[in-house]
Amino acid sequence: MKNQKMKNVNSKEEQKNHKYHKAFYRNNSYSEQSETEEGSSKEVMINISLLKEIADTLTSIISESKKLKNSIDINSPFNHKYVPKISLFDYLFRIQKYTGIENSTLIIALIYIDRICKKKQITLTKYNIHRLLFTSIIISIKYNEDIIYNNLFYSKIGGISTDELIKFESVFLKIINFELFVQDNLYQKYYDYLNYNIDMKK
Repeated sequence: MKNQKMKNVNSKEEQKNHKYHKAFYRNNSYSEQSETEEGSSKEVMINISLLKEIADTLTSIISESKKLKNSIDINSPFNHKYVPKISLFDYLFRIQKYTGIENSTLIIALIYIDRICKKKQITLTKYNIHRLLFTSIIISIKYNEDIIYNNLFYSKIGGISTDELIKFESVFLKIINFELFVQDNLYQKYYDYLNYNIDMKK
């Protein structure tokens, strides 16, 4: 998976869907200059509402999980000994700011998290969510984005080592059986869910 470039576009129909997915820009979005891997500047669209909603959704799932199981899932290979000090929103903001990823990539990453939880029956906790989220986003980047950087660049953004990132990617992919393709109707379901919640909070 390391440095491998993958695309979600194989036909004219998929190209149409791909462009549609990338149209997920709503209110509270703004552009910011970001330094890329090569040091050049690029404009990044940051959707504050979307980042907050994804963070809130994951936080709610974690809260519900605590009622059913212990706060540490011993079966998760993504567990950390300590709870990261950075909030999920701030973590998402940092990732999007420095990678310049599309909002569609974040939504696909959310779908991947659901897949790994169902396949492995992993429970999302405050001890594993940052690593799971970051790994899912990196895999989504490599599948969905046109511009991809190396793992050293990504690991610095995520606050983990390159070796850890490679290990987490490998484990994640094996658990979901490399099922990376996201059907348009499934993407639409997540898109609508996030949009509805964003609109309800305005």
